[in-house]
Amino acid sequence: MPIPTERNECGVITIFPMYVSCNTTNPSSSKASDGVASLFISGGTPPYLIQWNNGSVGQSINNLSSGSYVATITDSNEDYLLTSTCVLLGPTPIVTPTPVITPTPLPLYDFCLTFTPSRANWDYFYNRS
Repeated sequence: MPIPTERNECGVITIFPMYVSCNTTNPSSSKASDGVASLFISGGTPPYLIQWNNGSVGQSINNLSSGSYVATITDSNEDYLLTSTCVLLGPTPIVTPTPVITPTPLPLYDFCLTFTPSRANWDYFYNRS
């Protein structure tokens, strides 16, 4: 008669919860597509299945323009399913302030004009016939 063997009915137990963070490199200009989004994943049970909302798979995606990229991450035992959103921003425009030119007031001089009519001018203006 065979000796009965004990069978372990326990499933895999994951000790550490899964954690995801996103590291990004923003595009070099507002029209460039040279950005990068990479995920740092810990916990759960590797390997991880990573699917991005733009159809890419894998831990990093390249050639990105400004925008939001959502990744869905599942561990190998399907114990954890997380989503992470990576946001890439375009460069912030440098605002050059417009100089305000304040006119310098001209100096005011104390100017006085004294008019003393002569008898010849008086006769000319008032005694014309």
